[in-house]
Amino acid sequence: MNNENLSQQEAATRADLITVDTYDVHIDLTHAAAGFETFPVATTVRFTAAAGQSTFIDYIHQAVDSVKLNGKTLHLDDVVQGSRITLPNLEKENTLTIKGRSYYSRSGEGLHRYTDPADNRTYLYTQYEPADCRRVFPCFEQPDLKAVFNFRVTAPKTWVVSSNAELERELEDPSDSTISKRVFKPTARISTYITAILAGEYFVARDTYSPKASVNSGNIPLVAYCRQSLAEHFDHDNIFAVTKQGLDFFQELFDYPYPYPKYEQAFVPEYNLGAMENPGLVTFTENYIFVSGADQSQLESRANVICHEMSHMWFGDLVTMKWWNDLWLKESFADFMGHLGAAEANGYKESWVTFANSRKAWAYRQDQLPTTHPIVAEIPHLEAARQNFDGITYAKGASALKQLVAYVGFDEFIDAARLYFKRHAWDNTTLDDFLAALDEVSDRDVRSWADAWLLTSGLSELSCRLVRDAQGNLATLTVQQVLPPEVPASIGRPHRLQLATLALAHGRLTQTASIPLEMPAGTEEAQVNLSADELAQVADAAVLLLNAEDLTYAKVALTEETGLSTALSHVSTLEDPLSRGLLWGSLWNMTRDSKLEASRFVTAVCQALPQEKSATLLSNIVAQAQSAISLYTPQDQRGTLWDTLYQALLSALETAAPGSDEQLIMVRTALSLASHTRLGSDFARDVARGAYGPVDGHIPQAPGVSYNQTLGWKALNALAVNQQVTEQELAQARSYSPSATAERGYAFALAALPTAEAKAKAWEAVTGNPDLSNDLLSATAAGFQQGPESLRTEYRSRYFELLAKTWGERSGGMATRIIRGLYPAVELAEGTLDNHPVITATKDWLSQNQDAPTALVRLIRELLDDAQRILAAQEFNTAGR
Repeated sequence: MNNENLSQQEAATRADLITVDTYDVHIDLTHAAAGFETFPVATTVRFTAAAGQSTFIDYIHQAVDSVKLNGKTLHLDDVVQGSRITLPNLEKENTLTIKGRSYYSRSGEGLHRYTDPADNRTYLYTQYEPADCRRVFPCFEQPDLKAVFNFRVTAPKTWVVSSNAELERELEDPSDSTISKRVFKPTARISTYITAILAGEYFVARDTYSPKASVNSGNIPLVAYCRQSLAEHFDHDNIFAVTKQGLDFFQELFDYPYPYPKYEQAFVPEYNLGAMENPGLVTFTENYIFVSGADQSQLESRANVICHEMSHMWFGDLVTMKWWNDLWLKESFADFMGHLGAAEANGYKESWVTFANSRKAWAYRQDQLPTTHPIVAEIPHLEAARQNFDGITYAKGASALKQLVAYVGFDEFIDAARLYFKRHAWDNTTLDDFLAALDEVSDRDVRSWADAWLLTSGLSELSCRLVRDAQGNLATLTVQQVLPPEVPASIGRPHRLQLATLALAHGRLTQTASIPLEMPAGTEEAQVNLSADELAQVADAAVLLLNAEDLTYAKVALTEETGLSTALSHVSTLEDPLSRGLLWGSLWNMTRDSKLEASRFVTAVCQALPQEKSATLLSNIVAQAQSAISLYTPQDQRGTLWDTLYQALLSALETAAPGSDEQLIMVRTALSLASHTRLGSDFARDVARGAYGPVDGHIPQAPGVSYNQTLGWKALNALAVNQQVTEQELAQARSYSPSATAERGYAFALAALPTAEAKAKAWEAVTGNPDLSNDLLSATAAGFQQGPESLRTEYRSRYFELLAKTWGERSGGMATRIIRGLYPAVELAEGTLDNHPVITATKDWLSQNQDAPTALVRLIRELLDDAQRILAAQEFNTAGR
């Protein structure tokens, strides 16, 4: 029986029935390194209940050995039903003990086990959000049934073992001196999904936080973990510095001491997320260990994520949403606070540039899908909760909070947060609880704001229109808003804006004025009252930048009248990086929306390459240029654009300062482009030497960038796509220096080879090998998608046949990786929106599978929308040629 998908109603009923006191959990990892599929678990739960009633506890297991409730052993056939264990005839005070065996994971869900190919060391860590704690031990898996957890972990004595709480004592196994049991102190009262266990042969770095903030928890031990084979690249001193500055900043800001006894951070392999806010033991993807060097945008990103997870210690861990409807109460707030902490506590002043140009691009894309939803969304069950960790909940929610700060004031916003923490510490909350706190400190109408922004979906588009008199002189200016269909005109969307006027002089754009504007709720066109000086500034402007300072959430469209051509040719001459980021964001949105030819966008990027000094913006625009060519440009136009972009990149690389961020970004981009243009073959062959063995010196085209394995495999991947490397050469590189990088690179490259045999093997590996790990599955699927579409045409019908089976047999995370990773590409040469075989097949599947799981249907609808957008853009760019 597959009954893993807990509904909101079931959770609410259970929460009304029981209150959980404590869990005592013993996990035995004695044989974790021996390759066993499962591990023993013993769990005792103490909870109160309405006497005489029944409920169930959640456990996704390999086996249940025994269930004892209030001293009575229950018959397993009577109570074990799939992933639920029925608990009949409850008493007022209950003690439940369950013994069983749980699976080690290769999907990153539950207790993930990884063997490092570099040295065969074993590493384990847990990842639970939103509901995978039940894959490790029996629990009441919902956020509002908080409890105190007492963890005991048996493992090899030489291993590092950690959990949320501090280690209390270590007990040696009386029958085996190589094994010991680690006993941890009780945790604070927390939700199941933020409990955590770490075990294995980790490298450990230690430090201590000594507070400078007036509001503080006192000294806190700091620990950072990574795999032993990454220790030489682990810049833990920087990580500790960011952590200390963040702790000072947030304790003072929130007027509430850090509420846990330690702060540990583990950087772990094959991680599904960026990071997870387990109190006392935060986990991160080890991609934040920069083996081949880091540019400023990468360091900023890591600082942002460290601050994001740290803010969760208050927003999410101390005060937790009642159910996943209010996921925004933690993720939207943490997304906002991550950027704030990176900027204010750690000096990454371009953090808000990243937010405006990159993070909001994610939100804008998500909000235009047919599956968009309000920030505060109705979440009927856990499958829906898993899918709502998306651009709406994170980036749009954070955008709304940024707008809220502009609306009510920063001090009032923080006062509300402080009140919220003190009032609801260790409890669970809903939207109304935060709005009540905000109501108490602000005289703004926050309820109407919430109605307009949190409870509606869709994306507004703003633009300026210049109104001229009979003589052609500028008379006034209006701001127009196209409301999304999901927002009733009676509610509308209020906007507080700044209009920046940009003049062009001596080949550079400079800001000449900033004019405040307001669009009241329910307004779709607002006339701006301009003074004579402001009118003159607008009349003389080369570009009008609406939403300067990024105060609201909306796409902004440029027209020729408001400076489109000038923006395209001079955007990166603007001194202010936030203004540049906003202009680039507008240009990219217009490209995606088929309002700006992809070739014009790529040309703008080529012109900007030698000028753009922001690592964030440079990384983003070269990635967007590649998407503009590969997705939105008709196939017969791509070759010329790939060559043009590569040549512009090499030219810019010649002038980049040795060792600079720009140089490193351009080298990486050149290797990506080598997959698409033969002009990059020689460069890729040279850089690939770094995957085969140590190469002294720097890459000739980039003095300051050393040969290394990461860049070497990136080069090998490009060569594989063009069949310029053999399987034997790939195997040689893989065996030279075994590592996670080599394994992922090898999986991608084999699948990327443009042969029928390579595609067949890749397809079988992704769809038929349940032992393939999450990372290797994604790398293989990505390689499968490389090369001519004709090599994959035969798999289209098989793709649609496997959807239901894959969703039913794989975990949610792995099924999503397979379904997204293998969705067929679309080319205008095969048909239009009306008759393209992939579009038709997708619509047919949706029509014929209306009773499929809603989460699967949502996934397919999003893939269909992406495909339709791609075809529409290719058609637009054909017509515009």
